[in-house]
Order: sequence, then C-alpha cells, then structure tokens
Amino acid sequence: MGNLITCSISCDEWMDKISQWLDKKVGYIHDLEKNLATLENSMVKLKAKRNDLLRKATREEDKGGQRLEEFQVWLKKVESLDQKVDALLDARDVQLQRLCLCGFCSKSLRSSYRYGKKVFLSLIDVVQLENRVFQNVTDQVVNKADTAVIEEIQVPRIIVGQEAMLDKAWKHLMKDGVGIMGMYGMGGVGKTTLLMQINNKFSEERCGFDFVIWVVVSKELHVEKIQDEIAQKVGLDGEKWEKKKKSQKTIDLYNFLKKKRFVLFLDDIWEKVDLTEIGVPFPAPENRCKVVFTTRKQGDSDPEIPKLAKDVARKCGGLPLALNVIGETMSCKKTVEEWRHAINVLTSYATEFSGMEDKILPFEV
Repeated sequence: MGNLITCSISCDEWMDKISQWLDKKVGYIHDLEKNLATLENSMVKLKAKRNDLLRKATREEDKGGQRLEEFQVWLKKVESLDQKVDALLDARDVQLQRLCLCGFCSKSLRSSYRYGKKVFLSLIDVVQLENRVFQNVTDQVVNKADTAVIEEIQVPRIIVGQEAMLDKAWKHLMKDGVGIMGMYGMGGVGKTTLLMQINNKFSEERCGFDFVIWVVVSKELHVEKIQDEIAQKVGLDGEKWEKKKKSQKTIDLYNFLKKKRFVLFLDDIWEKVDLTEIGVPFPAPENRCKVVFTTRKQGDSDPEIPKLAKDVARKCGGLPLALNVIGETMSCKKTVEEWRHAINVLTSYATEFSGMEDKILPFEV
C-alpha cells in the first residue's frame, strides 16, 4: 500500500469553530441595538477629531503651510464614512422594529443580517479612523513668513547721480499713502538698476514686510508665469501647485497674500497688468502693501493734464466701473487737446467711449 497521510481534528475543535462562526453571524442581529449606539457615539468623537484637526490645519495654512496629502485622504474617508453612517442611522428605527425574541431573531432575517453586518463593519472603520494619529497636518517647511530671505540682486555699476535718485524714490515709496509706484523711461536709462537698488535696500531695512518679491514681466505678458514666480518666492510652488488651473492659482495666491504684508517688484511692463487676475491684493492703507514697476511707456507729458484728468473723474460721478472704463480709454492720450475733447464727449455723448454703452449705461436707473 502507498503512503497514507491522515489529518485528525477533534470534535471539540470543530464545535468551537462552528460556535465562533455562529456567534459572529448571530451577533450582527443580537448586538444590533448596542452596535448602533456605539457607532453613533464613535462617529460623534470622530467628527470632533476631524473638526479639531481642520482648525489646526487652517491656522497653519494662515502661516503658509500646505495640507499633507495623507491628511487630505483621511478627511475624504471621514466624509464618506459620515454619509454612510448617517444612512445607517436613518434606517435604525425600521430595522430595530423587525427584531423579535429579545433580539435573537428577526421578522426579516436576511435584511436584518445584512444591515447588522454593515453596522458592525462601519463601526470598525470609524474606530480605525479615530485611532489615526497625525504628528502634523501640514507641511510646515512652507512656513516662510518669519524666515523668508530677501534675495539681493547684483546691481550693475552705479552711475553718477543715481544715489540721489534712489534716495528720492525710496522716501516716496515708504510714505504711508503710497501703495503703487511706477518708473518709466526709454530702454537703457537705468530703470531696472534703480528697481534693483530699491529691492536690495529691503535686505538692509526689512521695514516689517513678510515678503519682497521680484518678477520680470517682459514684452509678452503671461499671467500664469507671473503667478508661478510669485508662488515660488512665497513657498506655494510644488507638484500640487503645477497641477492647478490658472483660476485656482489666482484664488490661492489672493487668499495667501491677503494675510501678508508684501512688496511686489514688476520689472519691464509693456502692457496693462491686472493684479486681480494674478491674485495680488490691491495695495491699500489697510494692508500697507506696495507694488513697484518699471515701464517704457511714458505717463502724462503736459502739466495741465492732471487737472483735466480730475475733471474727467468728476464727470464719472464717482462710479468705480465708469472710472475704470474711461481710465483705460484715456491711458494712451498724451495731449491737452485729447483730454479736453474727452470732457466734451463725456458731457454730451458718453456712449462714444469704448465700453461705456455695454458695461455702464445699461445699469443706469
């Protein structure tokens, strides 16, 4: 006869296994009421933990932190499980009414079994999520508000008289009422050099600013490129940032910068730069931020034009949208005659201004 292998399991062992299996299955129904109460209480604790961690994450985000991906995954699991538990608890009364024989049986055995199993497995999930420990909920390396280094730029050889110009520009920029300062002139006159010198002075005298940001705009305006450079300077860049759409970058930059005091240098502007589109809060006395730019475009060339500009502004009646539309239209007007003509048009034929009819007049009452 060939070799014969036998395996012997005692009757007691078989009975133990069967008993454990039955206890587990019956427990889904018999322990249903107890499991539901435990599930509800555990979910309350889990949501409280989630809320505490969210508040902590928000505080750290205000300082420049970014949420860790594993924390985001945990939050999504909690949210999904919360909805699942709500659905189970909504069906509680109906399911408990089906129980009979002190909870050992049910009028709808299959339905109660399935429901009880979902409650039991959900309870396990809740406990596992509640026991998850987070040492950090954000990447705190990004918090640069207190440690951000102002990059000093190597300046070309300083020409005679530039020290006096730097002193004049610096004093003007540091005035409380000055939020935006522009410098114009033909190429090669030293605009960028002067801007570099102002930037470098902030490395000596930080003046309470959280960030000093340098961006070269150049002839071809690319809003997203400007956004990416600003993000890199303030520590918002990275793989997650690169995947965002331009509109989301605008929102994220604005929400970050609105809590900071910054100086933004925009070198070599050739056309209109919309700070709102980029996500840069407009400099105001309240936020004490500054924007400094250089451009080859010349400003008002006749001393009478500022007075005429005030007359044009009065014709707008203080309407912000009217001021914006007419301001854009008049930005390229350099002669007194053009400005006087604008006043006459506003007085008699306002719709001749580009954008007035579509953007403003339909809203008049």
